Amino acid sequence: MELLALEQIAKKEKIDIVSCKMRKTKARVIEYDNTCIFMDYSQIHTYTEEKCLLAEELGHYYYSAYYTLNSDKEFIDKQEYKALKWKSLACVPLNSILSCFYKRHM
Repeated sequence: MELLALEQIAKKEKIDIVSCKMRKTKARVIEYDNTCIFMDYSQIHTYTEEKCLLAEELGHYYYSAYYTLNSDKEFIDKQEYKALKWKSLACVPLNSILSCFYKRHM
């Protein structure tokens, strides 16, 4: 999926994408009254990086994979895994996955 398609998904879901400087991360999704994805474009240097970060944050949204600063590491790891799973499903075309599978099993 391309960046524009991911941005359209965010728009459809009424998720604002906001440019914001951050110290410890390049992107973050926050759900309060509404959902916002904050992107630190000063730290994002390629189209692919931007696309992957946005997809991962959308993954947090779609799987409700949120956590707080006080969450324990095991819980954070589980939530990150869910978001990365959504990112992979959104960014890697199914035919590429199937092609790799068939090459390995033939």
